[in-house]
Amino acid sequence: MKKIIIQYLYIFAFAIIILALTFAIFNKKEPNPLEELEEKIKKVEQKEIVLTEPEKQLEKQATEKEWQEVDKQTDK
Repeated sequence: MKKIIIQYLYIFAFAIIILALTFAIFNKKEPNPLEELEEKIKKVEQKEIVLTEPEKQLEKQATEKEWQEVDKQTDK
């Protein structure tokens, strides 16, 4: 009788260990959207640091041109 109880105890302990391992492995949390945005902002900031002066001027001109087009469309 004791052998059967010990066998059930081992089976129960083994099952608990397997369940705990699967829970630990497959319980991945989805990344926080705010953290993703912060990472994207950091990447953009690093990209802007890498730009040279002529590239910065071109980017500024392009954005000004886009805003002028938007202003023209809203003035209609």
